[in-house]
Amino acid sequence: MNNELDGVTAWPTTRLGHLQGESDPGRDPGEGVWQNTIAAADHALEEASRIQRGVQQNLKLMQEVRTLRDELRRAHAEIDRYRGMHARVVVSMRQLEDEHSVEMSRLQTDNELLLVRHRVYKLLAEHYATAALRFDPAVFAEHRDRVLEHVLFQRRKGMSLTQIGVGDIAFLLL
Repeated sequence: MNNELDGVTAWPTTRLGHLQGESDPGRDPGEGVWQNTIAAADHALEEASRIQRGVQQNLKLMQEVRTLRDELRRAHAEIDRYRGMHARVVVSMRQLEDEHSVEMSRLQTDNELLLVRHRVYKLLAEHYATAALRFDPAVFAEHRDRVLEHVLFQRRKGMSLTQIGVGDIAFLLL
């Protein structure tokens, strides 16, 4: 198998016969040696310039590889930075979701409590209106507490607020 190096390292064959002892009948044997030396030097210069071009090409490729490696490192650093940002955003979103669910449950509890209080005051207002009672703040506060306890008890039993009527609380307010 011939490769490019085999052809490069071989001596030129044009005047190599003179070096091996073959003589050309009309020539001076010293003249052939100089021609062979010049041909070998010329050949060596061509090989040196070819090697130099190869080395320059190799250096150019090595520089491109360095540039690509630097670019790859920068890309990896950017990916790591975005990955870190994404992780922080995900953590923040989970915290917001947790805070939101806690806030929602608190608001639902507050809403239920306000609905119960509204129902208690509505029942008391209807009772006072139908019974034509005078409004005394101390008696009203006592009645309000009794009705609130009764409404909460009925809710624990499963009764909805709208099902509790004035007739259900009348016995509490006697």
